[in-house]
Amino acid sequence: MIRSFSLVLFVIFSFTVSAQKKNEIVVAIGDIQVSKEEFEANYSKNNTNILDEKDKKTPAEYLDLYIRFKLKVLEAQKLGYDTVRSFVDELKGYRQELAEPYLTDVTYNDEMVQTAYHRTKYERKVSHLLIRVSPESSPADTLVAWNRIADLRKQIIAGADFNEIAAQHSEDPSAAQNKGLLGYFSAFQMVYPFEDAAYRTPVGQVSEIIRTRFGYHLLKVHDERLTPGEIKVAHIMKMFPQQASEETIAKLKLTADSIWQKATSGADFAELAKTYSDDKQSAAEGGAMNWFTPTNMGVPSFAEAAFALKNDGDISPVIRTPFGWHIIKRLELRTTQPFEKLRPELEAKIKQNPAISKYSDEAFDRELRAEYQLKLDETNFNKIVELVADTVGKKDLSTQLNPLNDNQLVRFANQTLTCGNFTGYLKNQNYSPESPNPEPGLKIKLNQFINQKLLEYENTQLEKKHPEFARIYGEYHDGILLFNISKDKIWDVASTDTTRLQNYFEQTTKKYSWNDRFKGWIIQAKDAEIRTRVETLLDKKELDKQELTDLFNTKTENNIQFTDVAVEKGENPLVDYFIWSGPKPAGFDETTTFVHGKIVQNEQKELKDAWGLYSSDFQEQIEKEWIDSLQKKYPTVINKKALKKIAMIE
Repeated sequence: MIRSFSLVLFVIFSFTVSAQKKNEIVVAIGDIQVSKEEFEANYSKNNTNILDEKDKKTPAEYLDLYIRFKLKVLEAQKLGYDTVRSFVDELKGYRQELAEPYLTDVTYNDEMVQTAYHRTKYERKVSHLLIRVSPESSPADTLVAWNRIADLRKQIIAGADFNEIAAQHSEDPSAAQNKGLLGYFSAFQMVYPFEDAAYRTPVGQVSEIIRTRFGYHLLKVHDERLTPGEIKVAHIMKMFPQQASEETIAKLKLTADSIWQKATSGADFAELAKTYSDDKQSAAEGGAMNWFTPTNMGVPSFAEAAFALKNDGDISPVIRTPFGWHIIKRLELRTTQPFEKLRPELEAKIKQNPAISKYSDEAFDRELRAEYQLKLDETNFNKIVELVADTVGKKDLSTQLNPLNDNQLVRFANQTLTCGNFTGYLKNQNYSPESPNPEPGLKIKLNQFINQKLLEYENTQLEKKHPEFARIYGEYHDGILLFNISKDKIWDVASTDTTRLQNYFEQTTKKYSWNDRFKGWIIQAKDAEIRTRVETLLDKKELDKQELTDLFNTKTENNIQFTDVAVEKGENPLVDYFIWSGPKPAGFDETTTFVHGKIVQNEQKELKDAWGLYSSDFQEQIEKEWIDSLQKKYPTVINKKALKKIAMIE
């Protein structure tokens, strides 16, 4: 499904870990003291590049949000949320991923960054043909694959249609459906050799044979264009049930059409989304979705319709995707940012991709050895070599080395590695000497061991050495806690405790009402004569459905049928025609069908009619009550004098 449909969206305020140095305290929350430096940094971060001036906060306004955030995170920690296995595992996995680029030495030059920028700004439309061969394949199998793709390239160069050849011969599973056409892509979206060939091959031509870890490839470059950029939209979705019939889909289309009429007639799109959209997660945000590009949106038809909108505020026709009917409103479009603004992001991506740049574990190892002044005890290493040489052909290596276990072998920073540490590593590696001169092999193993220990130590120093790492890691740590405790204390309560929600509805002021609605029946008669008789009778006397059924229907024949309706203008084309002078529905026969009922004004919505709205209000009340209790539990003291020193972000 569209990526952002099922995504759970929540705001994470970015709070930098305190520098642990003397600094004026702005606020104390329970046993947490927040320095002016920490608060000012976060206030600045979260109030910069705000598009709507009314969303900007004064330091005092932001402090209120900050305190609420800190209270929730503090409570989560006090309740042990940060000790739960799922939290520990998730945070550990994220830290490993975040730390990876900091534990390598990747060099790059300006030419690489300029190339990456060009490939970010311009995307290419490419078709692809694959003959699979793995890196571990034998030379004979590799040659067979090469000969196959070389022969196919000759056929294409001689005039054969690339896409037809791909459909017949490509071993990419998708080729049977798309004939090898991948569409448009830009930098960092394909494995690097593939991307590089796509951009180095002139438009309209076929590439040379290239190899990746998947096998041999041929590419045909069809087009190059400016990247459309990123778009932010809101949408209203009427979702298709599983295995929906065409009849069901057609009925949903009528509903979508009526919503579209409201949206294009000036109704508030966000309110329509909250009320009608089946994508409940985006509906809670007024239909707003995350930013996306044509290439990272998982549903091409949705992306195509979104990027076809010319101006902010434009609304699409009702469009169909495999998941439902959609109405899309463009909120904002941003094109590729200028080079200097995008440079840090490009450099980071290059650094994380060893295939793009010179990636050297050895270089990084040398840097760490120099930085931490690593010293090797050559005497003890030579003793290990001598003892290992005596064990050639023997099994009990560890026993032979036991006398050296406590001897220092390596020293760096404040770390000491003993001979026992190294021999334990050898045991885990299932090392056994195969030569009377084990020194060369042991040096290789020793360097691997040292490199492993250096990286482990470096990993523990990242927060101290890289403030940006510490900030991002801290954000993620607090963000997970915020999400988990909010889910337990607010969201799950509001969505599952139906009794409390019903009580809330009964006790609260009813603030959600229908617009003018027609309430009554759509009556369909067997023929024009019966229609006239029924309508004439209803004009004279108000009868209920049972009375009319008894008068006109028999056991063998239904002369009239009733459909109950309670609809606003724009929700039912037939009611619109009779009641609000709307256009006549296509194929409609008014000689046999009419409506009967009345317009009801300002009727309050029941809970089932405005469940999403009342549930959202109920969440706000639960959160307020929870925050009130946390403020009592963790007293907050604000240093107003220090707060006044923080300037408003312009």
